[in-house]
Amino acid sequence: MRYKLYAKTEQAWDAMLDNINQAKSSIFLEMYIFSDNTSDTHDFVEILRQKSVSGVRVKIIFDSFGSGGGLLDKSIIKLKDAGVELFFFKKLFRYTHRKVLIVDEKVAFIGGVNINQFFKKWHDLHIKIEGKIVNHIMRSFARIYKKCGGRDPFVLQYDKSRLIQRGKIWFFEHFSNRGPFRLKKYYRNKIDCAEENILIVTPYFMPNRWVIHALKRAIKRGVTVEIIMPKVATNPKIANWSNYLYMRKLYPSGVNFFLTNEMIHSKVMLVDGHEGILGSQNVDVLSFDVGMESGIFFTEKKLIDNLEEVILRWKEDSVMFTPKMSNNYFFDHLVDFSLSTFEYIVKFFNRLTT
Repeated sequence: MRYKLYAKTEQAWDAMLDNINQAKSSIFLEMYIFSDNTSDTHDFVEILRQKSVSGVRVKIIFDSFGSGGGLLDKSIIKLKDAGVELFFFKKLFRYTHRKVLIVDEKVAFIGGVNINQFFKKWHDLHIKIEGKIVNHIMRSFARIYKKCGGRDPFVLQYDKSRLIQRGKIWFFEHFSNRGPFRLKKYYRNKIDCAEENILIVTPYFMPNRWVIHALKRAIKRGVTVEIIMPKVATNPKIANWSNYLYMRKLYPSGVNFFLTNEMIHSKVMLVDGHEGILGSQNVDVLSFDVGMESGIFFTEKKLIDNLEEVILRWKEDSVMFTPKMSNNYFFDHLVDFSLSTFEYIVKFFNRLTT
């Protein structure tokens, strides 16, 4: 299996468009945030339109919440008139937070990269993958396509396929209202089994209580816990409330927080330097309990080394958090109460919609 890692949004866009331009038979795109305001440098709408006109099968799924306000009606009409089958995923108390691109059923991109001009210079992580794993990603896309009302037999045949995952990199999909919460199971298990160190990168930090307890247990065992986050979360800015609240809560327990000067949108966890997870998930209640996510689990040493090199650069361009950076006793308690209430509400609606 071949792969290539991209650590900047713009670099991922370049690679995605290059592969879309080379498509011979099919393009399948699923995106949480998609806007047409990148057209000056990365005109996804026009290139997708051209590929559809040329006879390439083009299927697109956008989340109705994440992409609803970023795509002009004329762009939607432009795509549909060219023969593109386009859906907006919309379901009560659910959203697709996934970022998936599959070209010719042979090459796939997954990770944290959205498409909007505002994100162009962000630090992020996206991975291009080739090999048998693409069949698993294709099957996952087919499932969401079916949920949206898609009827093309060519796509739906992948939903029926039975696949066995083997190797050092394997695909995961997370549907928070189906069966055991896979992300929760993975994070809890890996944090509880960690022996030396845990390294987490996340733009938004609103951890469930079980995450907080698991991290504290790890520290008591002597495990080093480092979390890399943006000094200022620029979108949405309200995320800074929860980010700084939980940094202040976990700092006394021994968690080390590194705050990057540039906005960082990457989502990754490495455990003991020999396994990890990379995908669309944040360390927050929404990703674990509401959103649909996707990414990879891996034990591939070369990939871990690549990620550690990237993360080291981010750490070098960061400052360590101290409680003196922000401290408001009353505001902390107000935010803490609000977020705890929100978590209970999410769990309540999960029971109703499972």
